Amino acid sequence: MAKRRGKPPRIPQLGNHGLDDALHAYATDLSSTEPAGLAALRRSTWTQTVKPQMLCDELQGRLLASMSHMIAPTRVLELGTFTGYATACWAEGLTPEGTVDSVDVNDELHPIQDKHWAQLNVADRIRRHTGKAMDILDSGVLFDADPRPFDVVFVDADKEHQQAYVDWAIDHVRDGGWIVVDNVLWWGEVLRVQDGTSEDPYAVRIHELNAHMKGHPDLDNVLLPLRDGLHVARRRPRG
Repeated sequence: MAKRRGKPPRIPQLGNHGLDDALHAYATDLSSTEPAGLAALRRSTWTQTVKPQMLCDELQGRLLASMSHMIAPTRVLELGTFTGYATACWAEGLTPEGTVDSVDVNDELHPIQDKHWAQLNVADRIRRHTGKAMDILDSGVLFDADPRPFDVVFVDADKEHQQAYVDWAIDHVRDGGWIVVDNVLWWGEVLRVQDGTSEDPYAVRIHELNAHMKGHPDLDNVLLPLRDGLHVARRRPRG
């Protein structure tokens, strides 16, 4: 695994879902460079948090930013903020009046988020909600300031409720809107669930979620084997 000066070590890709670390490094090196402000947030995450591997890597971040620019969303909902790296990536392509609503139960990371969102000039585009995701979704607070459906829902929260989050998103994204779910390969463990050699509860839930999204009549989906997997689905028009 190649080392890169001044950056934290990469998470090994393990090759068990078709993308080994050398190819991942090649793809990263030949993609747009991570902006300096996001690189600073990455360093803070790796030096100041207990589980920095939860952070998306440069390549995934550039993909999320590219998707944001392609969609040009006015409303993005993120379930699972962590240190706010993906939040800032989604903010890159917002329309001038656009906002990201980001939900997380952990308030201890607010200082990191506040510092780097301010440095990235996106702090005024982000509405932070602290609490359990299902409680926030059920409360209706996400529509107090803006009743319109979301253009994008990004699910990167607890795995126990992922399917419930996706079902909520199907009902609350606009026609043609997007649902993106992170960590849908569980580092290859879903393959072992599929062939009956693993009963890992997280992998079982994730495999069930992937099958649910594949078979859902309201979604067109594609599962991308990037890092730990991204499941991307478009909400088909209603009626």
